[in-house]
Amino acid sequence: MRKLDKVDIQLVKILSQNSRLTYRELAELMNTTRQRIARRITKLKKLGVIKKFTIIPDLDKLGYMYAFVLVKLRVPSEVDAMISEISNVEYVKEIEKGVGRYNLIVRLLLPKDLKEAEGIINEFLQKIKNAESVEVVLISEIKKFEII
Repeated sequence: MRKLDKVDIQLVKILSQNSRLTYRELAELMNTTRQRIARRITKLKKLGVIKKFTIIPDLDKLGYMYAFVLVKLRVPSEVDAMISEISNVEYVKEIEKGVGRYNLIVRLLLPKDLKEAEGIINEFLQKIKNAESVEVVLISEIKKFEII
């Protein structure tokens, strides 16, 4: 992949905060032309740096919350197999490989109703095989969220 310059990084940071800005607005913010912005965005999309333009909903207002499931597998080499097994689970929204205490971090999107959330968590935990340890952390409030 070609190396990104400071302007590319700045553009991605701005778009990660507000992807609805027009090329004109971006050009004004970055002191350049709309044409240059258009070319850079096209390049960033082709390189796969920009995967999609999206929103960040207020989960609380939608009646949802996040939980993180932190997993340490007995056999670390089985992480990829575990990822394959849980990737298509509807309430699994993010899966990350970890280095350190946990080798798998999974973000679940859960209803705020604790009884319902507990049922989903228990169902999910049954899918985790060969775990040495598992911790579940319910997120009560997101205080800061930035992509880059």
